[in-house]
Amino acid sequence: MDGFPNSRRGRPAELSAEAAGNSTALIGLELLKAIAKANRLMSLTEIARAANMSASRTHRYISSLLHAGFVRQEKNSGRYEIGPSTLDIAVAAMKHVDGGQITADVMRELTHRTGLCSYLCIWGSNGPTVVRDEMGDVQTAARMRIGANLSLLTATGKIFVSFLPEDLTRDMLRRDIDDWNRETPSASESFEKAMHQRARILKTRVARTQGMRNPTWTAFASPVFDRAGAFRMALTVIGVTTMFDTKLDGPVACQLKASAERLSLCIIA
Repeated sequence: MDGFPNSRRGRPAELSAEAAGNSTALIGLELLKAIAKANRLMSLTEIARAANMSASRTHRYISSLLHAGFVRQEKNSGRYEIGPSTLDIAVAAMKHVDGGQITADVMRELTHRTGLCSYLCIWGSNGPTVVRDEMGDVQTAARMRIGANLSLLTATGKIFVSFLPEDLTRDMLRRDIDDWNRETPSASESFEKAMHQRARILKTRVARTQGMRNPTWTAFASPVFDRAGAFRMALTVIGVTTMFDTKLDGPVACQLKASAERLSLCIIA
């Protein structure tokens, strides 16, 4: 049932030590793939069903993955998602895939030209996730750790809201709007406002936020596509508002879009 000969649902097959080791590793990887593919928090039952395993057997493997940091469990719901160790491997792998060096070069040049920190984000199990950064010689507190998840109300988040299917981001966007309005007395964010911005961003391919979380910062983000034209990532720059041109059609926004377009030429579908 699990893709291994002579195995029975819920019980490990009797294999040699080497084969058993390989089997354990492969099953663990299949569970990680199932969680990553779902792109959302999953219950143990859902993971077991996706992997065609019993819940008790799945729990044993998930416990090991949880201990090693490859899986993370949300405290409130008890559901699971990809953990920091898996993200570390993904980040390391990006350095070796086609265009990895070009990505580093493009971000380094972008930071050098604009004097701003740059970040590359992908869509992870808990929304936009930072997978690469470039600080250059920039001295700033606007540093986001690799693996950090960003709100869909940030410039980066707005790119994902705009270029991903609405049904994939809708619930998370509503949650982020509710959280922001509750935590910020003067806030007036709404789903309708976000959808209005989405229409503009789809046309201009650049998003901006000013003063979010920190009143002195402005961030711009732009989409990165693969060679087949499918949206893959968001490229972001952030810095102190008074230190650069923050117009949507200004030189920083234009440089960012050009860098994102250059990256799009080296991402394989």
